[in-house]
Amino acid sequence: MITNPNGRVLYHGPSMLDGAPIVVIATGFNDSSANDKTGAMIQTWIMRADIPPHHAFKSTEGESVCGDCPHKINKTCYVIWYQAPLAVWNCWHHGSGYAAAMPSDFLDRDLRIGSAGDPAAVPRWIWEAILPSVATHTGYTHQWRRPVGAWLKGTVQASCDSLQDLADAKADGWNTFTVLPVGAPDPAGTVHCAASVERGHKTNCATCGLCDGSSADVAIWAHGASKSKVTNSPIITVQS
Repeated sequence: MITNPNGRVLYHGPSMLDGAPIVVIATGFNDSSANDKTGAMIQTWIMRADIPPHHAFKSTEGESVCGDCPHKINKTCYVIWYQAPLAVWNCWHHGSGYAAAMPSDFLDRDLRIGSAGDPAAVPRWIWEAILPSVATHTGYTHQWRRPVGAWLKGTVQASCDSLQDLADAKADGWNTFTVLPVGAPDPAGTVHCAASVERGHKTNCATCGLCDGSSADVAIWAHGASKSKVTNSPIITVQS
């Protein structure tokens, strides 16, 4: 018996990053996300199937869904893994929880690819099966330097954490999303996230849609509980 109609199981199988078991659960079909920044988007949670997400994040097992993301390594991730991801994982892990997803479930919905975890961990065909149905989408990958993430170019933003990252990703043809230390100026050629706290939530991700992998290069100040730990160098060039 399905106990929670708000979610769907999008994928349950090996990670494309290391072959370990992962599960991808989409939520927000009945009750919209309470995230003011993203707005009413379908959220997708990419998690280890066999380990609670907050435990995996603290160990090497988390690399199955995070890859070589520096925010996992440095514990500066904005995701609070013991909150929403754990609640979703518990609902799935301790009962039937969610039905299997169908492409029609996503028709004309706004989709956030990777609310937690990296979309490169998921087989390409999963995303390609549902993306034609959605109205808008956003997404980010730290695996843009690796062959496993290369196909996501044009579909999600390359996550960048320094001026060198930004330059390298642009040289390789990616649209970018650069996380800056709080107070840092925007890199040249980028637009600052209008859904951010520092921009007063002028819009939300569902309405904006710039982080779709093909529209713009976007920057944001570090956010989340560990934002003060985020530093990068060299100093970012001021946008003219």
